[in-house]
Amino acid sequence: MAITQVSPPHQADNAKDYFDLCLRAAQEFLQTIVVVDDRATYGEQDEVPTSLTPPASGSQHAGYEGADDDPEYDFGSGSTLDVAALTDASADLGLTCAVLRPRVAEQHDGTLDRRLTKAAQRADVLVLDWQLNDEPGGEAALRLLGDVTRDDQQQSARLRLVCIYTSEPDLAGVYEAVLDQLGTAVSSCSGSPSDRMWLQCGTMRVVILSKAGGLGGNSEVTVNEEELPRRLLTEFTHLTAGLVSNVAVAALAAVRQDAHRLLARFGKNLDPAFLSHRFYEGGAESEELLVRLVADEIKSVLDGADVRRWIASPAVRLWGIEHLPESVALTASKGTRVLDKATLLDVIEGDDHRGQLKVTNRALASDSFELSKVSKSSITSLLVNDPALATELDYEFARLTCIARNDTLPFPGQRSPVLTEGTIVRGRIGQERIYLLCAMPLCDTVRITAPRAFPFVPLKLVSQAQRYNLVALSPEGERLYLAFSPKNHYDIVRHTFTGDVTQTVRSERKKTPSGERFVFSDVSGKPWIWVAELRFQHAHRKLHELGAASTRVGLDESHVLRVAAQ
Repeated sequence: MAITQVSPPHQADNAKDYFDLCLRAAQEFLQTIVVVDDRATYGEQDEVPTSLTPPASGSQHAGYEGADDDPEYDFGSGSTLDVAALTDASADLGLTCAVLRPRVAEQHDGTLDRRLTKAAQRADVLVLDWQLNDEPGGEAALRLLGDVTRDDQQQSARLRLVCIYTSEPDLAGVYEAVLDQLGTAVSSCSGSPSDRMWLQCGTMRVVILSKAGGLGGNSEVTVNEEELPRRLLTEFTHLTAGLVSNVAVAALAAVRQDAHRLLARFGKNLDPAFLSHRFYEGGAESEELLVRLVADEIKSVLDGADVRRWIASPAVRLWGIEHLPESVALTASKGTRVLDKATLLDVIEGDDHRGQLKVTNRALASDSFELSKVSKSSITSLLVNDPALATELDYEFARLTCIARNDTLPFPGQRSPVLTEGTIVRGRIGQERIYLLCAMPLCDTVRITAPRAFPFVPLKLVSQAQRYNLVALSPEGERLYLAFSPKNHYDIVRHTFTGDVTQTVRSERKKTPSGERFVFSDVSGKPWIWVAELRFQHAHRKLHELGAASTRVGLDESHVLRVAAQ
């Protein structure tokens, strides 16, 4: 008798509501918590001195406010932190929690700042005590928060939750001090006083919670050590709550969890074979090949984890229940039509509508109509009920689908974009700005040992109301609507470039009249500003269209036949 194995239900299918769905995705991703608290204890509370003795004048710690005979720690006022309870509760959620208990000297010689900044580069959550060794006014906590924020700004922004976990009774004062420290980086906040205090700074969220033994806070913000990890997970979920975000964090979690599969496929035993391949094919191509192979293997990991379940119909329905209004008005040529929430849920939940769905006007039950004939290209405005926001979101999603890189700082460290198939650049003819798409086949953009002419297809800058098939942001952050016409293959232009030591044409970061930009310089010294890079398949399709147009056959045929074909 054959035994049928039943796969366990997917996390996304067990969610009871939309936030629970997002919380489950966040829990798959969240891994590390770093806590900084000078009053961290392990099980039993450490002995707290009842009096302080001024240090001798020759002591290396003389001048530190609050230092005692044993200057390692300053056991001032405040509640302790039970490390055992915190780490055990974190482990129950599958989280790793590290606790830093700073000494007085480490706060004053910069050791704590450097240590925390390094740890923060790997941590998903930071928990900071407000009064560290009784440094007044939360000065140490604010300094650490500032260091971490500046480090994030110098590198790629990191998804991060920062929690101020304190026994300070004046939580409103703490909130105001944090708000002042972060300044213009704050994009939104809860306001103070508030039952829950939080500040959003792009991809960083700061929350203020009260220790259970503290004197401040209400039941909404007072959390003990056993409850803290679960609360941190909830607060972190506010950073990632979204259908698209859930897929991203679940995908990263799947790669983390299945890293052994990647290492097994790409083991060190393959080094000799790779080096042999590299000898015959060259360094740049071999490096790119291996990166693509790893990327393909990651795709198979994501398929195995079934990350698409986070945006399947059940998840979409939960989103709709949470976000859709009870009704929405749709303006059409035959008058205003009203769709109720149940209808909108059917619209977004169905897997096979493909733009074809007959809906009923709530205001007039006998009025049924094809939704796609009224909203021909987008129903986003029905889901957000704000035409301006809908246009912005449609634009950003279109840019996501066709553009691989479009940021001012797309690469970490000292790397910069190379000129390759699908690169969009901007130059000038006189005072006119022009945009060009690099049409050089990928295999011809490497091994450049002598000046080489690169073909470019002019892109026409048009308005949103005109026909376009590419969108990108300009280096200044303005929306670009670009038209690529393969029929104009005879308009291809060529500009000659030389390769660098890597035998590729690499851009350099230079100052331009519009600011610091990535710039390619051709052999004549003319600058071409890097704008974006198309996704590989998108770029390949464009060049295929160009090749098809270049090789089309011209025929003399009957005018009647030609018109009939059109």
